[in-house]
Amino acid sequence: MSERIPERSDIELRDTWRLEDIYPSRDAWETDYKKAEALLAAFPAFEGRLNSLPTLREALDAMTEINRLGENLFTYARMRRDEDNRLAEYQALAERAQALLVRCETASSFVQPELLAQPAEYLKEAMETKGFEDYRVMLSELERQRPHTLSAAEERIVAMTGDMGAAPDTIFSMLSDADMKFPAVPGEDGKPVELTHSNYIPLMMSRNRAVRRAAFEAMYSTHKAYSSTIPAIYSASVKGDVFYARAAKHESALASRLFPDAVPESVYTSLIETTHRHVDKLGQYMARKAEQIGVSDMGMEDVYVPAVEGFDIKLPFDEAYELMIDCLRPLGDDYQAVLRKAREERWIDPFENAGKSAGAYSWGTYDSHPFVLMNYHPSLDSLLTIAHEMGHSMHSYYSNAAQPYTTAGYSLFVAEVASTTNECLVLMELMERYKDDRSAQAFLIAQLLENFRTTLFRQTMFAEFEREAHAMAERGEPLTAESLNAVYAALNARYYPTVRQNELIAYEWMRIPHFYRAFYVYKYATGFSAAMALAGGIRREGAPAVERYRKFLSLGCSMHPIDLLKVAGVDMSDPASVEAALTQFDELVDRYLELTK
Repeated sequence: MSERIPERSDIELRDTWRLEDIYPSRDAWETDYKKAEALLAAFPAFEGRLNSLPTLREALDAMTEINRLGENLFTYARMRRDEDNRLAEYQALAERAQALLVRCETASSFVQPELLAQPAEYLKEAMETKGFEDYRVMLSELERQRPHTLSAAEERIVAMTGDMGAAPDTIFSMLSDADMKFPAVPGEDGKPVELTHSNYIPLMMSRNRAVRRAAFEAMYSTHKAYSSTIPAIYSASVKGDVFYARAAKHESALASRLFPDAVPESVYTSLIETTHRHVDKLGQYMARKAEQIGVSDMGMEDVYVPAVEGFDIKLPFDEAYELMIDCLRPLGDDYQAVLRKAREERWIDPFENAGKSAGAYSWGTYDSHPFVLMNYHPSLDSLLTIAHEMGHSMHSYYSNAAQPYTTAGYSLFVAEVASTTNECLVLMELMERYKDDRSAQAFLIAQLLENFRTTLFRQTMFAEFEREAHAMAERGEPLTAESLNAVYAALNARYYPTVRQNELIAYEWMRIPHFYRAFYVYKYATGFSAAMALAGGIRREGAPAVERYRKFLSLGCSMHPIDLLKVAGVDMSDPASVEAALTQFDELVDRYLELTK
């Protein structure tokens, strides 16, 4: 008998999130849905009348209320679906909410072109008029969009494609989380274990090579069986990205996705180029790791195995959560108090159940509080996942508290900074606590090196794959299993020069959900680079660095992302920021080689 994944009903209530904090009942959700529909029906009356400041203010207020309702409705519906993707009720609710968001975008599609048809002085006057304080950032960004704005009729047509544009992500999610089934594989005790997305990495961390080989082959053989379906889904996603970029008169899909954050393309390019210069050091680390785990031909099925034995932090969830809180004490007593409140008030859904979405995330609404979904397994890695997701949540909590709705939602470019800073602070504190324990030091440094590998190197490799896939589409080349596998296999070989390239690794790209949110993954790498600098500064400087960092957490999107990070003390427009992080990586590898020789 294989180990059974519990049903949702088997999970204790205190170990589930309380989504009633968004909507206390389905009836309350339906009430807001009807309210949003009524507002949508009335909104077209503003078209052609935005040349009057009082009318513009009324229209912006109405548009904000519609968007706020739409966000609440969609977040709740999608999170309910994530509890158990098999349930048709919440599949349908999420689809209705998604369709409503498209209608919101369609209904307001005339606003941008109509305002940009006005003289530039009109927008400037609006920004300086009392009552428009909450809209100054939005109006400023609107002016920046002028070269990429179509006519009102064209913008409406583009907005109406929203459902189609979101379809690849939805289809892949349903295939991956609900329909795709993996075979049982032998566990540590030899008994069959049902393979899932959630337990794949724990199985890959097994010291038993037969266990991890079985998990590796089962994972990617299953994806290989979908070699027609998944590339077709991804091709549709990429072609959608290219369509939207060209419709908005951007030079490329990459340029289109960097534009909202005002991030120069040089940041993306230099990230890849800088990382390339340090892959040899990654190769040295992986070669030492091979020696430690006792394999002469280290393959991709071996890369997740912890190299250092005799030390780990395997705690029940509540104990791990308290340890995280203690490690984050440099950020202040009030910061710790909110973390405890989150656990007590059920902001967190920590454990795996059948049908639950894989991985982990932080999400929520401006009108409630952040929530965290996890699939916890006792290990240091899961402890750091708690710290990571609560970093996101604390960023949202402080931003929502300090900013109006219109500027509370921070950019994805800075989203990974707070989460990774939390991780780094926890690791640095543990390294200090175990500074006299050589085995613990080696284990913790190895964990930090693994964070570099998975967050900076791996996400940069993903970013390079995305760049090439979109360039292929823009050149009119077909995106097939053969062409995409070839790109991915070549990149994997470049980033892992001392690791045997198992043939099945070419299919790994097929299981990455982030690829359906194009050009997002590079932000993990830049965020990690910034976080290393911030965490180090907080521990070295104390109060001044904490004050800068806490100010950054409260600013939402009131500034462009690179300017926000400058407030915290890091300049990500300078390639030296990534170079500094990778120099730390090189030094950590040298220290690790010395500790483990």
